Amino acid sequence: MKIMYKSIVILITLIIASSCVKEEMIVADPSFVLSFQRDGKTDALAGTPFYVIPSGSGEFFTLFDGTQGHVWGEEGAKGIDFNKADSLGVRYYIAGKYKLTLVASSSGNFGKNLSRIFKTVEINVIDKRNSFTLFNINGTDGVILPNDSILFSVPDIVIDFNFTAFFGLESDSSKVYVNNIEQTSGVTMNDFAQPVVYTVKSPQGDVKNYTVKFTTFPASGEKVLTKFALGSGGNGEIGVIDEINKIVNLTINYATVSTSANKVKLILTSSNSSTIYLNDVEFDNPDAKYTLTTLKKIKIVAQNKTEVEYAINMVLENPVTKFTFAGLIPAPEGIIDVVAKTITVNVLKGTDIAKLVAKWTGTIGKVTVGNTDQVNGVTLNNFTAPVAYTFYKGTGNTAKAGDIYNVIVNVIQ
Repeated sequence: MKIMYKSIVILITLIIASSCVKEEMIVADPSFVLSFQRDGKTDALAGTPFYVIPSGSGEFFTLFDGTQGHVWGEEGAKGIDFNKADSLGVRYYIAGKYKLTLVASSSGNFGKNLSRIFKTVEINVIDKRNSFTLFNINGTDGVILPNDSILFSVPDIVIDFNFTAFFGLESDSSKVYVNNIEQTSGVTMNDFAQPVVYTVKSPQGDVKNYTVKFTTFPASGEKVLTKFALGSGGNGEIGVIDEINKIVNLTINYATVSTSANKVKLILTSSNSSTIYLNDVEFDNPDAKYTLTTLKKIKIVAQNKTEVEYAINMVLENPVTKFTFAGLIPAPEGIIDVVAKTITVNVLKGTDIAKLVAKWTGTIGKVTVGNTDQVNGVTLNNFTAPVAYTFYKGTGNTAKAGDIYNVIVNVIQ
């Protein structure tokens, strides 16, 4: 009995003692070192990362770099959480002064107590970037060499060297000059008959000079039409290019309508560095639409100004070129009379002609029987009497009824 009493007393004592124990809190200390200052620099460089290295203590850290939306103390500001064992990279892209804040946080007493201490320093960011990232003339990217020369090439038939340069800069705040005249990418023109010196000046005033030179290469004589197809307004038709006879054969689906009120976009490609002309007008707008019946020829002009012409042979496809019934073995083959507008199909004795599903090749446009839309290979019809199929030209609400074919089914022995 005395042993049990002593055990109960000890247990109660342990419970009371444990209830008095508090979780030890890690001291929150937001001290840190900036890598660029550690390396003896006073300013951060725009575009160049540096690191925030915690030297204090805390359960976790949150960094606010001082850019828009990330300023400590502002409503809705967001920071980046990381561990003390890590260092966090920071990169500023625009010169200026930024208030960088490190917040050290710790909790104790099983989350009941929270300590949060912050340290803010002002970062001065300077922009010394004065380099081109790309340089393009006459549609050709120049090669930027380590000695700050830029080389580009033009065909040997070029006689006018007044070009507009397109360039990209390491810093959007840099300025570019030629003979003290500020340059605008894609706008300012210069004469490249002789080397041209471009001066890039950083926002900090650092200057770098690039000497732009050109070489020539033999102009290409390639002049081949590589693709002729119909885009929107058409039904995906692809022309067959007869390269030997220089003819484009295009079978136009029955559903495609090409009138002045319903034009078609063309998808055309040709050999590298060549130019396409339609009816002697340069094909320079891939979104333009055309009336197919007005297209007579395609001309391809090579880079060296030699040229070749292709005739366009367009054939309007009949609404139906093959007709059968799904599920029948052997599959019957319909006899199509395009003059009489009839399709005659012979089926074997025992075939339930009151329940047949037509399957055809030809138009991919709207087809109806009476007022019922027909789905190729799906819609069931009764063929105990001739069934009239109406084929439409055009698509959607603009589709208009065209040819009507009567389908006649004969049961044979």
